[in-house]
Amino acid sequence: MHNNEIQTRPCPDCPVCGSQGSLLYAKLTDRLFNTPGTWDMKKCHNPDCGALWLDPMPAEADLAKLYTDYYTHQASLPNSVRNPLGRFLDRVRASHLHARFGYAPLSASWINKLLGLFAYIHPAWKENLEASVFYLSAQRGGRLLEVGCGSGATLQSMEQKGWSVTGLDFDEDAVKNARSKGLDVRHGQLSAQEFADESFDAVVMSHVIEHVPSPGALLGECRRVLKKGGVLVALTPNADSRGHGHYRRNWRGLEPPRHLQVFTARSLASMAYGADYDTVESFTSMQGAIYIWHASAEIAKDGRHDMNAEVGLHRRILLQITGLVIGWLHVLLPGRGEVAVIVCRK
Repeated sequence: MHNNEIQTRPCPDCPVCGSQGSLLYAKLTDRLFNTPGTWDMKKCHNPDCGALWLDPMPAEADLAKLYTDYYTHQASLPNSVRNPLGRFLDRVRASHLHARFGYAPLSASWINKLLGLFAYIHPAWKENLEASVFYLSAQRGGRLLEVGCGSGATLQSMEQKGWSVTGLDFDEDAVKNARSKGLDVRHGQLSAQEFADESFDAVVMSHVIEHVPSPGALLGECRRVLKKGGVLVALTPNADSRGHGHYRRNWRGLEPPRHLQVFTARSLASMAYGADYDTVESFTSMQGAIYIWHASAEIAKDGRHDMNAEVGLHRRILLQITGLVIGWLHVLLPGRGEVAVIVCRK
């Protein structure tokens, strides 16, 4: 089958649990990068799953066409000179990551230790901060693999925090971008890299697993390359989120046709158990919530979201207020965060 210029394949049953589903949204379009075609999305009937998926789904041979103008091709901006607020927030970040995960603080003063508590005032910001290290405790010299590392910005940050890092991405332009930062980044699928068994202390994926045509097989390959006692952390948009409930077909987390499936926390955990991890912890997070709500509102209002558009001061203030509200709502009524997370141990 063809969907304009993109070849497709039928996917009548849930790719997570194999159950039947029903049409949730018809004729979705790409609101970010204008990939041609319209896309139908189904929802799984299994109450223990609830995953969403495209049917028909882009054929694996044509997946590269979906990323021609993707944001990971852009060079990272150089760090600007930090103003007093920026320097203060840097101290809060370092202090919180030291207290929570053992990463080196900017200094060991009692003032910096107290500064870490400021992160709790803004729960959505705190969860962004904790997700930036994939909820991993510091392990200087530990081997970390990031699957779907994109431009390499997160990989570079983890290297600066003491990890020995390797990256992987199927997008050749993104790989070139990451390598320009001096990073060890491979091109292609994980299964094609021929990493030895038990090569890594940690394998991480941020907003990747929703893009791959065989997510269960990917989790299995991640387990193979993990050392005994190693940890896999994966973050992905949560189909049960408040943002999806509010914005429905305009929710940023859908992102057809690049998001082949959209998981719930329970479907993600079920798939991880199926890949034979010893322990699986699943939860939802407000990581990226402010951006997701902002982008969803733009899609609902204007029919698209421009990722490169400048956001004015008034809008930034309004977004931070929104982030405070939805962040504290998540603290009081957890389970419907914008992102589903699994932390799996071998």
